[in-house]
Amino acid sequence: MPAVKTTFPPGISAPDSGGRGTDHKHPTGGGGDGDWSGRPQGRRGPRERLYRYRMGLAVMLVSSLMLFASVASAFFIRKDASVFNERTQTYTNDWRPISLPPLLWWNTVLLLASSVTLELARREHFRESAIIDEWLGLDQPTIRRALPWEAISLVLSAGFIAGQVLAWRELYQQGIFFGSNPSSHFYFLLTALHALHLLGGMVVLLWAILVSLAGRSLESRQITIDVTAWYWHAITVIWLGIFALLRYCQ
Repeated sequence: MPAVKTTFPPGISAPDSGGRGTDHKHPTGGGGDGDWSGRPQGRRGPRERLYRYRMGLAVMLVSSLMLFASVASAFFIRKDASVFNERTQTYTNDWRPISLPPLLWWNTVLLLASSVTLELARREHFRESAIIDEWLGLDQPTIRRALPWEAISLVLSAGFIAGQVLAWRELYQQGIFFGSNPSSHFYFLLTALHALHLLGGMVVLLWAILVSLAGRSLESRQITIDVTAWYWHAITVIWLGIFALLRYCQ
């Protein structure tokens, strides 16, 4: 049976159309295709902004993870590869494992501790009672409670970077340099790449601290510290993988 088009007299609109005709009928909330589920119109809300930033962070972390995975794959390939020795006219394996500086254990502890303290700072920014106080204009408890944890995280991460530099110097004193051996090549490459990623996180964390001190909005502070903390946790997990690779797979 052909569809019948319903018409209305001039000046009368279809029900729930908002006065804009049948082509602009508002969703009824009944769960159909037009149901917006209460999503705010126009400018997106804070929760959606946070999700968008998290998605952007996830894309960036996937790229970083692929980089480290590629280097790790090359590590295993080069470790088992043989090279032709022109002097002896034979194929030999020139891979020589290096002894890792014991300082790396302490560096790992510092990085893990910085990840814990930064997570505590992140949770302070999302504590419900503190958020209500800020919305009501009574106080800024998130700044007062989170800033010390953020500062501690920054100090601990600086200790990690300093420890990595000391570990490199210890290897230099043993006569082990970047080009000394394939194993030392990968050691310096992996640890330097990770240090650069962590330095980037430290810059963002310092920015988060400055944003808090500058009195930026709660929403901006929440997004900044949330993205920073999740990035930090990912970099910590990557370091655990690098440390295990260098410690047990040489």
